[in-house]
Amino acid sequence: MAIIDREPAGPTCRPPDGYLDAGGGQPPRPEVLQAWERAARQGWADTGALHGPGRQGQMLLEAARASLATSLSACIDGPPIRPEQIWLTASGDQARDALLGGMPGPLVTGAVETVPILQQAESRPGSTVVGVDAQGRVDAQACALACTQTPGAVLCLQLANAEVGTVQSVIPRPEQVPWIADATACIGRIQIPDGWSAIWASADDWAAPGGLGVAVIRDARRWHRPTGAVRGWIGGSCDVPAAVAAAIAAEGVVADWRSESVRSTGLIDLLREQVPARVPDVEVVGDPVNRLPHVLTFSVLYVSGEALVGELDRAGFAVASGSACVAEEQRPSHVLAAMGAYTGGNIRITLPFGCSADTVHGFLAALAGTVGRLRAEVGR
Repeated sequence: MAIIDREPAGPTCRPPDGYLDAGGGQPPRPEVLQAWERAARQGWADTGALHGPGRQGQMLLEAARASLATSLSACIDGPPIRPEQIWLTASGDQARDALLGGMPGPLVTGAVETVPILQQAESRPGSTVVGVDAQGRVDAQACALACTQTPGAVLCLQLANAEVGTVQSVIPRPEQVPWIADATACIGRIQIPDGWSAIWASADDWAAPGGLGVAVIRDARRWHRPTGAVRGWIGGSCDVPAAVAAAIAAEGVVADWRSESVRSTGLIDLLREQVPARVPDVEVVGDPVNRLPHVLTFSVLYVSGEALVGELDRAGFAVASGSACVAEEQRPSHVLAAMGAYTGGNIRITLPFGCSADTVHGFLAALAGTVGRLRAEVGR
């Protein structure tokens, strides 16, 4: 209890009271915004130009890549990441597409990957989608067998599921099979295992301003670099201010990520215990131990997830509902369906860096009454 009641220390910026949707963005620290503003004044020119302003922008970009390499190395197992292994894009989706597009071949992936990954698997002949257990963990034996038996296979497997928090196993596979890993929601939250060929993430995962994707390519033997990928940037005009802000944000997060992870784990443990204790007919999903420290998903029977999100918002608490990649269409979560879990009344909590214990206690106090009122409206 002492851990979860302790307020965050260090450079972490405290988010607004009641905010429990880090997956939807997090407030950047003041020094991150200041770095963005300075870079916007200094790094506005074409980084490919040979004149002074162009060289200035290129220097800022190279410094950002070097800083990101150092910061990411602090929370990733294996040899240190080199700056030239860092590639930046305009979004996490573009980073993902650049990695997958550059490694053709049938995919071996899991049933709880994001919808774009499952669509990629459907479009690539010979691909295999491996099932998961009730906690959302892929069948490691079946995954390894598919890697072995599929000529030209590419393993595309998330490090952890951003919806339910379950950390995936590291799949033993032949050396010639590259592993492209989705690191969404993992940077600054867990120690990243070694063994992957490339990972991607979105910089807003570590409280940088939105709009920057990061790809780290350790083993580029099978990666075909996209046209226009030069000077560490993939696709379109280089956003130097976003790169600098992401680097400064990463420096702040990795400085105390372990203590923040311990604190977040305690808060989520409290929620995992108290939500079903206070609200009947609730299913809490995901691995209770081997998980992301800041993620919790639960389903409330007899209540619409969208209605519950709206009522909680009016009560001052921002949460999400449904799978992150289909929520806008209000479709049932394919992640929960693959796990065999109930897909209705779904609430997803992702603690932002610096989330206070008061916010969590306040959410628990508001949840039971909110659910009770909604159930009464439908006669339950």
